Amino acid sequence: MTTVAEAPAREATATLRAYRADWVHFTQWCAAQAVSPIPASAEVVAAYLRSLTEFAPATIRRRLAAIGKMHRFNEMPWDVRDHRVQHAVAEMVEKTATPALPPAVVTPEMLHAMVARCGDGVRGLRDRCLLLFGFAGALRRSELVGLQVEDVQPDHGQVVLMIRDEGGAQPVILPRAQDRTLCPAAAYAAWQQVAHRLTGPLFRGISKGERIGGRALTPYAVTRILQRRALMAELPPDTVARLSAHALRSGFILDALQRGMETTELCRHTRYHDPRALRPYERQLADG
Repeated sequence: MTTVAEAPAREATATLRAYRADWVHFTQWCAAQAVSPIPASAEVVAAYLRSLTEFAPATIRRRLAAIGKMHRFNEMPWDVRDHRVQHAVAEMVEKTATPALPPAVVTPEMLHAMVARCGDGVRGLRDRCLLLFGFAGALRRSELVGLQVEDVQPDHGQVVLMIRDEGGAQPVILPRAQDRTLCPAAAYAAWQQVAHRLTGPLFRGISKGERIGGRALTPYAVTRILQRRALMAELPPDTVARLSAHALRSGFILDALQRGMETTELCRHTRYHDPRALRPYERQLADG
């Protein structure tokens, strides 16, 4: 039987990876239901689509497309216009068309709970430093994963980060925290004790055997780490699902506005050139 990997070369690699994952999801569902994934009857496909209650319409349609591609690749009958399949698609799209909840932000209380549960293992030391740098520096995820060891300058209990962009490098100061658990300088020192790097990516991948790799984390890895630590801190699952890497930056900005930080200082710290960029956060704060 032809596999997704043997599809025509003109298919984009990223699209093939998505279709492969979609097809695996469908075959696993079929195995659990003791039905054949290929050829799949219209009733089976419709039942599968109705099981995708937690997925977005775009994901549902892509999974249907993956099923169709596998049938066509293997020269098996396929009719996406079958009324049973179309009714299932319409039903699921209608169910999932509810307005999306707003993204969650990391509050100081949430940050404390997550950091407190990081532990003193290699992964915990990295994650604690990453979370504290991301929040205290109001870092974008690209800035966070782009940090090099040589961009970090400990200075009398505080940390100075050199955030680089097309215009050069801008210093961002992470002040000392009275609570050592929340102190970026202490977290950085602890991470460096096990990382043993003078140059290269500050935040790197860690294997299952707790071996520190040489490559920088990807931007999406920040979201995974944040959500994992939020779950370990026993935050509500609906909040965890709405967390992204931006939640650290937005959480700092909202907290700074709440504390009355002066606009010019906040713009300088967050690398915003135009104060109007803060207006969405000000509205969010006003709306409660």
